[in-house]
Amino acid sequence: MPLRSDWSGKPCSIARGVEVVGDPWVLVLLREAFAGAVRFEEFAGRTGITDKALSARLKRLVAAGLLERVAAGAGARPRAEYRLTEAGASTLPILHAYALWAEQYAPHPEGRRLGINCRGCGAAAQSADVCTACGRRLDADNVRWTRPSDGAHVDLEGARTD
Repeated sequence: MPLRSDWSGKPCSIARGVEVVGDPWVLVLLREAFAGAVRFEEFAGRTGITDKALSARLKRLVAAGLLERVAAGAGARPRAEYRLTEAGASTLPILHAYALWAEQYAPHPEGRRLGINCRGCGAAAQSADVCTACGRRLDADNVRWTRPSDGAHVDLEGARTD
């Protein structure tokens, strides 16, 4: 049984957006795609999602035009890789907005947070899409995340344009 109705035809743009990216696993998978995951096993290992749920979500992301599925490798059974499309790359401010909102209204009890920094000037993000310190756009080419789990820096390779 579906959890909710189909909102894709609603006149409200928020409802239509939720139809595409409102699933929590979709947001987490987009996060991992930005961080460089491309193979099924990478997404599964980084998130802990079940194979069945991951397969369904990746198909949904491809159908929505946020990821493209490409054959990688040679041989009788080439492996699939999933790459962010232009539409997928444009979801970065959505992820940033979620993270910034959560830092203010749903902080981690131990103070852990996803660091979002401008690679141009190093400033911590105060906005989802523009660095308030230097005015640069916070896109995949100009953002570095700091993982809350281990403090490692992550350049957003999954949607780089160079």
